[in-house]
Amino acid sequence: MRPMLIAPVLFMVAVEGLFAQRIQARFVTSAYAWQRQDTVGTSSNHLYGYQSVQLSVAQNDLSLHTYLQGFNDFAGPLKNDPKLRLYNLYVKWGNIASMADVSLGRQFVWGGAGSGTIDGINASVKLMDSRIRLKGYYGSLTPPGMKGSLIENASENNMFGGQAVLAPFEIGQLSVSYVRKSILPSAYKATRRDSLFNPYQREIRPSASIEELVSGDLSADYEGVVPVSAYLRYDYDVNLKQMSRFQFFTRVKPIDRLGLTVEYLQREPRISFNSIFSVFAYNSLKEYDFSAEYEVVPALQVYGKYGEVAFEGETSNQYTVGVNWRYVSASASRITGYNGKINAASLNAGYPLMDNMLTPTVMLTYGRYKLNQYQTKRDVALAAGVGVMYRPMQFLSVDTQLQWIQNTIYKNDVRLFLRGSYFLNERLNLF
Repeated sequence: MRPMLIAPVLFMVAVEGLFAQRIQARFVTSAYAWQRQDTVGTSSNHLYGYQSVQLSVAQNDLSLHTYLQGFNDFAGPLKNDPKLRLYNLYVKWGNIASMADVSLGRQFVWGGAGSGTIDGINASVKLMDSRIRLKGYYGSLTPPGMKGSLIENASENNMFGGQAVLAPFEIGQLSVSYVRKSILPSAYKATRRDSLFNPYQREIRPSASIEELVSGDLSADYEGVVPVSAYLRYDYDVNLKQMSRFQFFTRVKPIDRLGLTVEYLQREPRISFNSIFSVFAYNSLKEYDFSAEYEVVPALQVYGKYGEVAFEGETSNQYTVGVNWRYVSASASRITGYNGKINAASLNAGYPLMDNMLTPTVMLTYGRYKLNQYQTKRDVALAAGVGVMYRPMQFLSVDTQLQWIQNTIYKNDVRLFLRGSYFLNERLNLF
């Protein structure tokens, strides 16, 4: 690892050994055994293994946070080629002068229009009793595969932006945000031909693509006689000089047990203005969603949902009805339109035993579909799963599930999933 990523590790060792008072850690070990259908009549067996570690060490206002995951396929064609992904590793100094926070290192940042993982700095400040909140961040993008090193050409692979949130009233807030992201693809070699059509190898160095957005959103939550919550967002592409995203969401409870939801979303393809794809004609995607939920009795809820997606003059419609009970949930759905026709039903159930120490589960899914209008007969897809969750202590749990799949590609596919999780939360009184 390069120096910027080594520094937080050294800090962690020092803090843990001298000043640490609170340590939280979660260790998750999982395995997934399955068979992959590579081509018709050819398959390969896989045994995926994952080891995830989440760790935080804190003393007063200083803390260190990290999340990493190791992966290996123990049985596939590329077996024993382990990968290590470092999702975050940063130091946080919080509550500076009772108003500011600063984080340094690899971290996921979110601020309205901008979101993503950077190797850099993220700072925020609260003013006027948190009615005004300001955030700013800058850093290089992470390398492919979340490697534990800094990306090359950080000056061409970076993201910076900020957000200002104003909350003058308790029922709502307004925010404005800005982000600029630059991505430089790696150079590669390709075959080209000279004036006499003789082939030769040439190194291609693409230019950096740039995305620059300004966003504004408004949210409100009114708990009156008729509770209403609403959200409105608008993103503007600075370089292409056009709307990038428009979203509207609202949820109303006209009576105590009934909830009604309406959502509309329009998105333009996120294409960098200096990309060759920006000169082509493209269409926006529009999505509509209407749903209703009704609580028949406590712990028993029925719901219905209608959604529509419009693209290039074509539409796709989805109808869903379902029921949720304390231990069982079931739903049926139908999809029609340019993406084919699908009828599906699913059932999920789980019942806790031995004071929630043991919970067996079952899952069933049935579907009939055809992918285009020229397909005369519908295909059938089946999936089933049985499993059990064992939690002898609050900090330890073990999950296992046996899955079975059958469709036009997998005739009788059996998969096994195992997962163990251990949580540690300790307060150390060394001094």
